[in-house]
Amino acid sequence: MNPKVKQLCSYIFPAVGSLFVTYLYNVMDGIFVGQGVGSAALGAVNIGVPFITFAVAIVAMFPMGGATIIAIRMGRDDKAGANQAFMSALTLTILTAVALTIMGTVFSQQIVDLSGARDLGDEMRRMSADYLFYYSAFSLPMLMSNCLSVFVRNDGSPTLSFAGMCAGAVSNIFLDWLFIFPLQLGVIGAAVASGLGQIVSLLVLLSHFIRKHGNLRIRRFTIQPALIRKICKRGAPEAVTQLTTPVTALCYNLVLADLVGDIGVSTYSVLSFIYSLANAVLSGVAQGLQPLWGNSYGKRDTKEINDYFRFGITVNLVLSVLVYADLVFFNEPTICIFSQEIVLVKAASKALPVFALSFIPMALNLVYTSLLYSTKRTKQSDIIAICRGIVIKAIAIFCIPVIWGVKAIWAAPFAAEMITFAIAVVLTRKTKLIYQ
Repeated sequence: MNPKVKQLCSYIFPAVGSLFVTYLYNVMDGIFVGQGVGSAALGAVNIGVPFITFAVAIVAMFPMGGATIIAIRMGRDDKAGANQAFMSALTLTILTAVALTIMGTVFSQQIVDLSGARDLGDEMRRMSADYLFYYSAFSLPMLMSNCLSVFVRNDGSPTLSFAGMCAGAVSNIFLDWLFIFPLQLGVIGAAVASGLGQIVSLLVLLSHFIRKHGNLRIRRFTIQPALIRKICKRGAPEAVTQLTTPVTALCYNLVLADLVGDIGVSTYSVLSFIYSLANAVLSGVAQGLQPLWGNSYGKRDTKEINDYFRFGITVNLVLSVLVYADLVFFNEPTICIFSQEIVLVKAASKALPVFALSFIPMALNLVYTSLLYSTKRTKQSDIIAICRGIVIKAIAIFCIPVIWGVKAIWAAPFAAEMITFAIAVVLTRKTKLIYQ
């Protein structure tokens, strides 16, 4: 195998796997809750998704910003500077995780009400608050494992990064079954199972630093405000990119709770779980390329940067088409994984082919965003991320049902991604690569 292709695969496959497994926690909760408790519980889990994915998105700023700086500094053979960036990002992750734990446990009912629960039935509203409370209690191991998986991968151990996330996922699946079926703990059991799975993952990832593999070390460091600002600046595009999940979920929950009711929220809950896994695969390719782009930028190798870009676009385009084709062909069987209720299966199977069409332009937008922030074109990356993750997506979800009716709401993500893709192409072509 060509050495460059081998290097690409060694980073992309673990990145895809790690991110896929990260999102699999919520998806497995949805599957077990949908099959073991019912569609109301499935909707309740989805109501908690905006805050949970918001927490993951915000904290993604630190490891991805830190990883970008580390890759560039390693390209310059500045190992001390790279470790300083690592410890700064890790500390920011821990502090933010503690704050989110407090928010999610103390204000769980208020948060789910803001996410649309106040317009739903009493049972779904209560279950959504319970799920968020117990899930938030494990915010620290959840966000720490996500953070360390990035650094372990970038520090030369992508296989261990993937193994750590897999160990947590396997634990979560077993505990989901144990808590929901034999012990009958419902949505609370699903949340606790996810939290315990994250602890398992964290312990595996910590072994990289305990055994002193790679160049990064957990040690005392000096706080540098300028470096913290740089980490946040470099990581902001990734945070905004990941905000598309909670923003989309929040907008859909609010619109559907108002226009359709419980069945609308439950329908979107199924689609959102499918979306999160597709997003994980496609984002994983972009994230896997990030350290390679950063290293090439540090070496000022423009040809290598462009080669990686073409590879990323090709792979993500092929993957997105294959994912879409599978979802269209296996429409109802996919829905039935989450629920057997006829009304829900019928509603979701009609919506899925239209909703999933957005995966194709989304795949391209993710590569453009990652390329730009990995090569210090942060402003342009921010514009693309904000357009697809927040502004255009929200406008489309709220306006399309008003103009074309509630049935057209499932086309909103496709419209938003296509508009963003046009913006991404123009910005990338007009922005010159400058080495700093």
